[in-house]
Amino acid sequence: MVVLAAHSYGGVPATWVAAEADQVVELVYIAAFALQPGTSMMEWMGGDFPPTWIHSPDGLAVKAGDAEESIFSGVAPDLTAEAVKRLNWQGLRAFTEELGAAPDGLPKTYIVATQDPSLPPGVHEQWAARGTHTVRVASGHSPHLSHTDEVAVVLAEAASRASHDS
Repeated sequence: MVVLAAHSYGGVPATWVAAEADQVVELVYIAAFALQPGTSMMEWMGGDFPPTWIHSPDGLAVKAGDAEESIFSGVAPDLTAEAVKRLNWQGLRAFTEELGAAPDGLPKTYIVATQDPSLPPGVHEQWAARGTHTVRVASGHSPHLSHTDEVAVVLAEAASRASHDS
């Protein structure tokens, strides 16, 4: 039995995996994309990347150019600096491929980051409304890095539900 947790773009592959893997018993979205099947990230973004994103020299990948303010807002400066150094290019296919499947009937918890500058909290709320549980955390886009205790409680609760339901 697996409680699968995903942050940001990770919500896309996690949703697909949860639809196809019998071991997943709950999906936890941490300020994550909870797209509907048949939708791509590019379609959701309106067909273009945010203006602050950087395109690779070969044009085959992108990354956030303002990660300190968008992805890591509210995260401790030393942790932010280390995380920014580790950011890699993301291939364009991750944004153009449509989500192939989403699980039916699987419990879903959504952690809404109420101060997220990169993914509007209203969007979080829309995705959370399709879930089973919603938790709001007064954080930027990465509550798992800025509000670790609160996120740990959410994950522990999901694991507890999973162990009781099996």
